[in-house]
Amino acid sequence: MEGSDLILNGEIILEGDVLPHEFCSYMDGGCFSARMVREALSRFDGAVAIRVNSAGGSPYEGEAIRAAIEAHPGQVTVIVGGVAASAASLMIMSADRIEMTAGSFLMIHNPSRCLCGTASELRKEADELDKLARVYASVYAARSGRAVEDVMRMMDEETYFGPEDAVAAGFADAVSGAAPEIAPELAAVMSAHRGALSRLQMCARSFAAEGHPAPTPALSQADPAATEEIQTMTTPNPAAEPTASPAPAQPPAQTQTPPTTMQADAEAIAARAVLAERDRARGIRTMAEPFMRAGQLSQAQIDAVIDEGVSLASAGNRLMAVMAAAEPPIPAGGAGAARITRDETDTQIEGLVAAMMRDYSGPGQQFRGMRLSGLAMHLAGPGTHYDRTRAVAQGFRSTRMMGGAHGISDFAYITTEVMNRSLIAEYDRRGAGWDIVTGPPLTASDFREIHAVRFGGDFQLKNVQENGEYQEARLEDQAEGLKVERRGRTITLSFEAVINDDMGAFLRIPREFAMAARVMESSMVWGLIRTNAKTKSDGKALFHADHKNLAAAAGPISVETIGAGRKAMWEQTAFGSKDAEDFLQVVADRLIVPPALETVALQFTTATTPVKDAETNPYKGTLTPAVVPNLGAAAGGSDTAWYLISSDLPPVSVAWLDGYESPTVQTLEGMNPDKVTMNARHIFGVAATEHRGAYRNAGQ
Repeated sequence: MEGSDLILNGEIILEGDVLPHEFCSYMDGGCFSARMVREALSRFDGAVAIRVNSAGGSPYEGEAIRAAIEAHPGQVTVIVGGVAASAASLMIMSADRIEMTAGSFLMIHNPSRCLCGTASELRKEADELDKLARVYASVYAARSGRAVEDVMRMMDEETYFGPEDAVAAGFADAVSGAAPEIAPELAAVMSAHRGALSRLQMCARSFAAEGHPAPTPALSQADPAATEEIQTMTTPNPAAEPTASPAPAQPPAQTQTPPTTMQADAEAIAARAVLAERDRARGIRTMAEPFMRAGQLSQAQIDAVIDEGVSLASAGNRLMAVMAAAEPPIPAGGAGAARITRDETDTQIEGLVAAMMRDYSGPGQQFRGMRLSGLAMHLAGPGTHYDRTRAVAQGFRSTRMMGGAHGISDFAYITTEVMNRSLIAEYDRRGAGWDIVTGPPLTASDFREIHAVRFGGDFQLKNVQENGEYQEARLEDQAEGLKVERRGRTITLSFEAVINDDMGAFLRIPREFAMAARVMESSMVWGLIRTNAKTKSDGKALFHADHKNLAAAAGPISVETIGAGRKAMWEQTAFGSKDAEDFLQVVADRLIVPPALETVALQFTTATTPVKDAETNPYKGTLTPAVVPNLGAAAGGSDTAWYLISSDLPPVSVAWLDGYESPTVQTLEGMNPDKVTMNARHIFGVAATEHRGAYRNAGQ
């Protein structure tokens, strides 16, 4: 699965388990990964809606998705329709708005693992889980405005929230479809203000009753109106004071407010500060993203600006200063000044790819003779070439050119691109040996069943009645189901192979995978012919007496047996026709045989001059022979059976997945310093769909 598979009707749909991409890449559905979500988000420049129904999965993937949502430049609205539990609830906490459908749930709980080991090992793992729980609790706390300890208690109890409960607890903003009287943002601010003011008033009364000076809480600095009201309440009024001091009395029970109210106010202020900090960090990242993609800023430099507390208003000037400091000095008068732009970076990458493919006709000329280790050392940058092994290791994980925009190192991107181009070239060079029994390939938009449809009916022209009325022709159709399937293997380019400059890998691996892809296709197509597969429309074998395409008596290739087969094909009628003379006039023009019959087939079809007219072979020159090893006894078939095929009505349909018309290589996300791991995959489907364009004789 890819990120585009998550997009439906202009929305991103996250259903199923939250899993690492290496698992999702081999599944046809029921899961999603951080990489897929990032790819899906990249299709949207502005606002986007994400619908979620997931019981959770990997918390690490959940956090990666949360970070991806947070980094999206437009507004992200999450609609929980079903459940957002465990890692799925964690991943949505950075959305700009979270809505719950009327029957949905949100669940938070502690992270868990399946463990085994010694007592000390288990204690260590338990400590690690405690750390994870606190980190995740801080994410929920920042979203809801609650204290971390409060959230941790909820996680200990594995708490489920219905729609209204989730909104009340601060984990969601609204129930989907509800019509609030005021904007949710305004309601939240008003509620927080009223609650904080009420608690401060109670605290002020308690302190005044005990003879203490009026408190000056931190909130007063942000809310002058609240400060004025509190000071008015806590400043003694001489006109109202009695002339005699009454005996000390205990204040009423309701004024005995515990000191923890001040802590609650501090926590509310801290929660708002966390939200403001999140907005600041997001704004700086959004501002810096184009420069990071262009390789002018690194993630570390952006994080440094954020960590130093630079305001959003000042961040632009600060980032410009960072980039200016990294530029080489400009010579006097500006002569010779140069700056690497995005176009130049793309040209350099194209040159490196071409050089690895031994193409020096264009941009690859400047890197002529470069080998694997040279590529890694070049990517490592200047100043690291004295220690070759160290330079290769740095180049293995460097993102200097592309800034990690693809989630992988520059070395992984370039080597994967070389593999892909070499694989496609080898695949195209080999050609398809099965297209003599198939029609033009169909295109499938997903892995669900598509249909190869054949039409027919009574199309005989009838007499037009005196009033000019035409008799209606009835169109009938049949459909054969066809699904594409994915097959693949993993390729590993190790650090040792790079050090050893194993350039043969770029020739050997694509060639072997191209061969494997063609073998896979041939096996699938010819397997239908060899095993006489059933057609789904009627449940009968492709070659069947009822289909009128199976010889009644087995016989060798001869004028008589070929003539009988051609007669059967000539007399095939249109599907659904009621007229006995509605012949399709199917012409057999291909003779398909196993290797054991190659000589016989060539002798039968090669033009020769007969000695007698009676010895004339009328079919010489009308049939094109083809030898298919997949049909012979060595493949589980027959060394005597032979077939007639019409190129106008081929018996088999094939299909590709849209965008995957050839095998591809894809690098697994991540920057492993020891290897580059790639998945080579091929997506292809076949089905027996048309019996009228083929004929089989069991032979002798």
